[in-house]
Amino acid sequence: MRAVEERDELEIETRLRTALQARSELVTHSTLRPGIPPNEHTAGVRAKRDAWWSWRRMWVPVTVAAALAGGVVAGAQLPSDSGSSNATVSPGSSGGSTGAPSTGGAPTGSNPTPAQNAGQAGTASNLGTVGFTLADGWQLTSLSATTGCVTLKTRPAPTPVATGAQALPCGVDGIYLASAATAATWPLSTAAKDTGWWPAGAASASAITCPAAASGNSDRVKTSVLLRSSPKYALAGSTTAVYDEWAVTCDTGSGVQPMLWKLNAAPGAPAPTTFAVAAVVSVDPEYDSALLGMVGSLHQAS
Repeated sequence: MRAVEERDELEIETRLRTALQARSELVTHSTLRPGIPPNEHTAGVRAKRDAWWSWRRMWVPVTVAAALAGGVVAGAQLPSDSGSSNATVSPGSSGGSTGAPSTGGAPTGSNPTPAQNAGQAGTASNLGTVGFTLADGWQLTSLSATTGCVTLKTRPAPTPVATGAQALPCGVDGIYLASAATAATWPLSTAAKDTGWWPAGAASASAITCPAAASGNSDRVKTSVLLRSSPKYALAGSTTAVYDEWAVTCDTGSGVQPMLWKLNAAPGAPAPTTFAVAAVVSVDPEYDSALLGMVGSLHQAS
């Protein structure tokens, strides 16, 4: 820090010397004039000359002040070792996920904006009547003919869970897909509730174990609110979805963000009796870029 201050002071001093030298070079032999004896004919000339030199005397402090200001600005723009950092920003953290601010792991009230990533790279995949792009490094595991999980390849493949189980079927930071969900089954049946993102009924949010908690931890959900909804969340092509988003905080203060998409029927098509849905419970913002990109590529397979 001391080295930075000394460098700033040297920069200011150099600018002052340069400015003063530039002004002194303006005073040359050609600019000097012999004195004029005062008389009634030269009184006006003397008055004008005094005024001119008075203005010139003012120019010096003005020049110094300008040089000083320039030095301060230059010093503010100098690189500072104290502000450097080698930290790496993950793709899903602040403002860097899918062309929009990140949505995962956000604390209550941050109001992040999820968005699709039309340029998501990966492999074309299908689950029932739903098609999407499976991102590199992720796996699709079928739980049934119409349901499945998209999770990291570095994690164990999910196994089918019993109806009404007290756990998320795909865990956190994964996508639960259902190509033929009904309005009477989870996650659509409870979507309007503040705890509707949780697969089992809960009398209150505090009855839910925090999804971000380590195994065996008794950390509980502190608050859970239905934060935002949209009837036409844009997905791939002309596909849109009804979107619901919750904001969840735990006793430890950690943030959890559940999100649910229910694909709408194509324009002009009759209302369906079953729906394609995608549910995500985001805990680690590192995975938001891939998760939102894959959801953004969802469409009805031809």
